[in-house]
Amino acid sequence: MIETILLLFDELRRTFRIVDAVDILLVSVFLYLSLVWFQRTASRGVLIGVAALAVVYFLARGLDMYLTSLAFHTTFAILLFILVVVFQEDLRRMFERVSALRSVRFIQTPDIDIKWDELVDLVFTLAASKTGALIVVKGKEPLTRHLNGGVALGGHVSKALLSSIFDAHTPGHDGAVIMDNSRIEQFAAHLPISKNTKEIAGRGTRHSAGLGLSECSDSLTIVVSEERGVVSVAEAGTLTEMATADDLKRHLKKFLSAKFPHVTQPFWERFLIQHGLLKILALAIAIVAWFVLAYDPHTIQRTFVVPIEYRNLARGLVLDETAPNEARVTLSGSERNFRFLEPGSLKVTLDLTDARAGYQEFPITDRNIRLPTNLAPYRIEPRFIRLYLREQPSESTVKPEAA
Repeated sequence: MIETILLLFDELRRTFRIVDAVDILLVSVFLYLSLVWFQRTASRGVLIGVAALAVVYFLARGLDMYLTSLAFHTTFAILLFILVVVFQEDLRRMFERVSALRSVRFIQTPDIDIKWDELVDLVFTLAASKTGALIVVKGKEPLTRHLNGGVALGGHVSKALLSSIFDAHTPGHDGAVIMDNSRIEQFAAHLPISKNTKEIAGRGTRHSAGLGLSECSDSLTIVVSEERGVVSVAEAGTLTEMATADDLKRHLKKFLSAKFPHVTQPFWERFLIQHGLLKILALAIAIVAWFVLAYDPHTIQRTFVVPIEYRNLARGLVLDETAPNEARVTLSGSERNFRFLEPGSLKVTLDLTDARAGYQEFPITDRNIRLPTNLAPYRIEPRFIRLYLREQPSESTVKPEAA
């Protein structure tokens, strides 16, 4: 057992490349981002099913279960189509988040004790008078694509301003206020409506709108119920009632700290600690997948018929028509290296710069063949090419035909 492990490590030492390490790292990053994304979706049952299928496929490949592997290969396109249909809403959100990365904002955490106390007090004042309100606190992602209508404002947050906006006698009181840090970007904005009937059961349109925005962005929405006078917070597709002002302050502080944390740790510490288990899991899956799907220490040979190209023939010399135009080249390498080989790119090139008239032999060596990385020539046939080069008569030496 120990001897087998030592042989494996020795084989890895000789065959493992920097490109393989980069390959594993890139796949790990993709898997990590996918796992983080799946954590935020409601389709985790489907994720468990996909993970189970992946385990079965890896086992089938590792144990050379031909029939099972063939079944996966033949139904892959169908499974991919099913996944796209099942995850279409989640995929749409993912692409929206990717497009929003260009405008991600990097700001310090707002001081909740100074800038947000007035907002919290006003919210519970509105709740006590049963005045409905929708207040959106932006996260890192832009909200423009999710909003309809709205009136630009750009004013600082204050009790007087918010009270006038949500006054029942004003035309914009039914819409939402969009806050960016301590400023009000716009008011009377219309939010997307949630389709999660279970979460909004027994609640009104404001709750549905706040929940809908939280499902497609990283914002937080404070909802004040006009009927019940209850304060709720919509975040990440969940509605949570706030019993007291202190509860809302704590929730706001937690949200702001998560979205715009004070940088107190070095980057490498935050990189290792944040979602550390998911990163380890992604790296482990990528390594296992590389061993099962990519790693192949066995060397094989394959033969290709390769065209011969003659270059740099001196002016005044003509290549005889009997010159060979093909060669048989046998390449050696691992199975994975042959997967990325394009046979049409293979070519034997002979440089005839020093050629002279008459019969001459030209050797075909490794330098004459354009090869991809990690594939070596095992055999070349023929090893030498015998060519006949003749001088092309000039026009002045050609005698005109008799009339």
